[in-house]
Amino acid sequence: MKKLFLFVIAAALFSCQNKPQSSEDKTPKVDSKLLVSCEGIGEVKLSDTYQELEKKFGKDLSVHENTAAGRYLTLWDGQPKQLNIYFEEKTEPFKKISSIETFANDAPYQTEDGVKAGMTGKELQKINTDMPVTMVNPYAVENPGLVKSFNNGQIATNNPCLGGHMEVSKQRNIPVDDLRSFQQEEIVDSSHKLMAERMEVVLSTLSVSAKK
Repeated sequence: MKKLFLFVIAAALFSCQNKPQSSEDKTPKVDSKLLVSCEGIGEVKLSDTYQELEKKFGKDLSVHENTAAGRYLTLWDGQPKQLNIYFEEKTEPFKKISSIETFANDAPYQTEDGVKAGMTGKELQKINTDMPVTMVNPYAVENPGLVKSFNNGQIATNNPCLGGHMEVSKQRNIPVDDLRSFQQEEIVDSSHKLMAERMEVVLSTLSVSAKK
């Protein structure tokens, strides 16, 4: 009886040691200081108050002004890890964060599934379970390349707060008439024939926004 009991214990230990790791275990985790999620970007959270940001970052914060956005905060200005922090209030006193933005191609921030600034439209579409990214035409005068929808793909499912802007980084041998016709379209998808075959578009800014 004792031998049988020892055999059962040994078999159980062997089974545990040889149990294959789940795909979840193999997924590399993003450092919380670099993670883009619906809570925020890295150490900056959408729930932070202006006072909390000052306490956490002090002199690394600076105030800037943009005609459309009004006054906003920049953290780590001029560095790849720079973040722009926009508030619902366009002038001081700032109270509630509306969005946080990263934009450098070599910025260290990304989502758990790998979305980051500088990605091409094709890379985004691959992560997005092959669903296209819908955007304002990158050649538009107002809000060029503003992401309108991830069309219920993986990106929208995992992080519905994500947004950003796409811009054309390269274009190859596009007939003039075809380009002019494309530029007249108000809203386009990354699956558009010209964008898929003759253009390279990149995610020039990646942002997370608070719920309205």
